[in-house]
Amino acid sequence: LCKSRWEKLGRKLLSGNYEYVDVNINGTRYIIEVNLAEQFEIARPTTSYSSLLEVIPPIFIGEPKVLKRVVKLMCNAMKNSMKIGGMHLPPWRRNGYMQSKWFARYKRTVNEIPVRPTISFRCKDNFGSNDGFKVGYLAAALDGTS
Repeated sequence: LCKSRWEKLGRKLLSGNYEYVDVNINGTRYIIEVNLAEQFEIARPTTSYSSLLEVIPPIFIGEPKVLKRVVKLMCNAMKNSMKIGGMHLPPWRRNGYMQSKWFARYKRTVNEIPVRPTISFRCKDNFGSNDGFKVGYLAAALDGTS
């Protein structure tokens, strides 16, 4: 779990904080964001803006450089959509603020206690092999007879 935090910078960037998940796999950082499209929802969106929101996957998993491009694209589209609708773009919808959610200073929190492996009590969760077919432990113990 990453907790980002940023301070107010002039009139355009308000202070804020945000939490998200990231993972490091073989030295590559991936950001995981559940319902990324929700971060870009606005009142009275244009049809083209709504179409962009629908393209965003329900669970975003990607490298930071990809997320930066998505955020920039969506912020520009949001700005245009709100302009067409005659609405003012609030400071917390500007690209700088939105980028700060994932790319400001952050602190990573990890679970220091390793998670214990769980034991499954359902027969089909663990598999044995019987003549090339996958069967549950119970069927393997009975040697395929019932």
